[in-house]
This record gives sequence, C-alpha cells and structure tokens, in this order.
Amino acid sequence: MHGERFTWHNCSRDARSLWKRLDRLLVNDRWLENWPDTTYVSLGARTSDHSPLVLRGDTSNRVAGMFRFDNYLARSTEFIPAVRRVWRHHIVGSAMYAVTRKLKALKPIFRAQRQRKGTFPQMFLWQEASWTPHRLCWPRIGTRAKMAWLKDGDQCSRIFFRKVAKRRASKRVFQINTTDGRTLTSQPEVIDEFIHYYEELLGGTTRDSLIDLRYLRWARHILTVDEAEDLIAPVSSAEIRQAIFDIDETKAPGPDGYSAGFYKAHGR
Repeated sequence: MHGERFTWHNCSRDARSLWKRLDRLLVNDRWLENWPDTTYVSLGARTSDHSPLVLRGDTSNRVAGMFRFDNYLARSTEFIPAVRRVWRHHIVGSAMYAVTRKLKALKPIFRAQRQRKGTFPQMFLWQEASWTPHRLCWPRIGTRAKMAWLKDGDQCSRIFFRKVAKRRASKRVFQINTTDGRTLTSQPEVIDEFIHYYEELLGGTTRDSLIDLRYLRWARHILTVDEAEDLIAPVSSAEIRQAIFDIDETKAPGPDGYSAGFYKAHGR
C-alpha cells in the first residue's frame, strides 16, 4: 500500500482525535499469478471518514524484465539448431565482440521459444497432472526423481510459486524519495535515481592518488618460482572448459542472463 498510512478517522478535532488503519485490499493466489505488479494507493479522506483506496495496475510504467535463460530450453530439440544458425554468422570485430553479439542475437529466439512452451510453473503443473497415473505404477521411479530434484534445485510446488509471486510483488520499488524531498513514481525515474545515488556513493572511475610502488620493496616474496610461473602461464582451452563445467548449471557466470547450463549444453 502507498499513500496515507491510516485509512479511518473519527472526525474529531479535539483530544479524542483518532486515526486507524482499518481498510485493506486483499487478493488471492490466482490474482498474484495474473497481475503480480498491481498495487493500491490510500488517498486522503474526503466526504467519508474512510479514505478511498485506488487500485493501480501499473501497466504504463512497466519495464521489460532482464533476460534469463531457462535451462529446460537446452533440452529442447530446437536448441542446438538455433544456436548453430546464429553461430554461423560472420561478425566483424574481435572474437569476444563476436561472441557477445551472437549471444545477444539468441535472446529473442529463446524468448519466443519460452512463450511457445509456456512458463515454467505451467509446465510443471502440466507434468504433475500427466505423471499422476504413472506414479501409482512406478513409486520407486517417482521417489528417485524427487530425490534428484531436491538435490538439483528447489522443490517446485504450487506453494513454491506462490512464495515467488508474493516475494516479487513485495520487493518491487514503486516510488522513491530523493535527497531534495521529491517523490519519484515513474519507473524510469526510479531507476535513474538508483544509478545516480550509487554513482555519487562509489565515486568516479579515476583514482584520487596513485599507489606508491616504493612501499612494495618491504614486502616479502611469498611465491615460489614454480608458483609464479604458473600464474603467468598461458591458459589452455581444456582449463577454460573445466572451469565452465565446474560451475553449477543454475549459476550465471556473467550478467548477460545466460546460465552455466547454456554453455554446458552447447559444449557437450
């Protein structure tokens, strides 16, 4: 809730003046699944002793969410052909620049695949319904699958997705107060204010003073010759592959939204 904290007043102007928060807006789990970004504003009391509550859908200021690669897409038959089609394109520039451009070109393709396949909660609920008869016949397989899922990730249930929707709705920032007393409600303004705040807090990209390297002469040599040579030795492709495959599939090695599962599926 945003706006006035108290929603009821006893209309008294003397010492018996009393404010209370009596009015609330309650929603169920289906509402959170369909409209997770809705909120409501408590306005000031007008003709009634109760403050009016205004429901706001917040669709005009909606910002596109950050891309996240879902690992279940890597198990689709469309995954490898889609990656190969994009990877065959020739991009002028350095090798790292070409990789980043190709990864960016794959994002709309994976978004379209995810929309065709449905959201992960929908897929899980559909699988739950389709697996019910088989669980009666294969209790041992069902137990093993559940143990594997508890090992690899969170237990996907209806309660789990309710918690995710509630947490997402409660953690979203709808408005922010600036240092000069202004209240920002537009999502682009809120984002810019966060960026401006941390730029002021963390400072610029240049150092105020240089490090005096003369102090390093008092430092003891803590590396052996072999250790120093290992640090400057060239990195092999096998070492890079091993480092990638040591990362958990659900973890993201970078901020581009691709999980380690994407690189493992493409590198097998």
